[in-house]
Amino acid sequence: MNKEKGSLIDTNMEGADPRELAKEFGEIRKLRPKLGKAVLHVSLSAAPGEHLTDAQWTEIGQRYLHGMGLDDNQYLITRHDDMEHEHVHLLVNRIRFDGDVTSDSHDYRRHEVLMRAIERDYQLEPVHPSMESVRRAATKGEIEQGLRTGMPSTRQRLQQLC
Repeated sequence: MNKEKGSLIDTNMEGADPRELAKEFGEIRKLRPKLGKAVLHVSLSAAPGEHLTDAQWTEIGQRYLHGMGLDDNQYLITRHDDMEHEHVHLLVNRIRFDGDVTSDSHDYRRHEVLMRAIERDYQLEPVHPSMESVRRAATKGEIEQGLRTGMPSTRQRLQQLC
C-alpha cells in the first residue's frame, strides 16, 4: 500500500496487497453468504495538530477491536496522513473465524464509551458525542421536502433560532 492510499500498520491477515486481502475476506465471507453487509468500516481520527505513532495507532485500533467484540475477526488497519488530521481506517469482517456474526446491536453506545476512554487515556482532544450535538444534519426526508417546498423543515428552522 502506498502513502497516497494509506499504509498498512496492522492486520491479522496474510495478504500483501489489496487483491490478496480482498480474497482472504472473501473466503470467510463464504461462511455466511446471505449476510448483507459483511465488512465493517471504521475511521478513527485525531484532532488537527495531534500526532500519534504507528505503534499508538495500532494500540488504539487493537483496543477498539477488543472493546467492540471484534477480537476474533479478520481486520486490517491503515494509516492515512492525506488530510489536515491523522486518521486510521479499520476494515473488519463481521463474520468471525468460527462463522458466527459479531453483533452490532447497541454498537453506537459501545463506540461512544470506548472512544471517550481512548481520548482520555491517550490525552487526545475530546470530541462531543454526536447525540449531544444541538445541530444535526438534515435527514434524507428533510432534504427532499426542502427541494419540493423550497423551505427548510420545522426542525431546521428551530435549529436556526439556537
